Amino acid sequence: MSQSNERELQLLRKHFLSLVSEESPIISRPLTDLFLLADCATGTLHLYDDEDKEISHVSVFAWAETGTESEPSEIAIETLRELVTRLEQKGFWDRPCFARPFSIELIRPDFSVIEDLLFLDEDLIKIEPPLLDGVGEELDRFLDELLEDLK
Repeated sequence: MSQSNERELQLLRKHFLSLVSEESPIISRPLTDLFLLADCATGTLHLYDDEDKEISHVSVFAWAETGTESEPSEIAIETLRELVTRLEQKGFWDRPCFARPFSIELIRPDFSVIEDLLFLDEDLIKIEPPLLDGVGEELDRFLDELLEDLK
């Protein structure tokens, strides 16, 4: 990430934190979906709840005139991917105001989905790479033994 992009990430992180601030939270009820509209014609990120109502917006001047309202620029998409990932790594989406299943989607003005940025469900288990070390060899060995028995 470039230094310029880090500034946008910090701006957006602060905005997302303000959504759930203890003093005056913007999100007042549990959400199952959060829709993001990156308007790169004006440089504005709009956030919508699961009832398609705008809950907030923030200006990201670096995005202005880098794309359109319907087609965000690649830098805007990359920044949003990175933001969602960083917030997920910090446990931000584990707050009670984000119900399960929970998804974050990048959308166009007509609410058609450009990209699913995050999906969380109680039934899904995230497996970290260290847990998977050696699983491939064990699985291959198991399948070889199983197929030998069928011969």
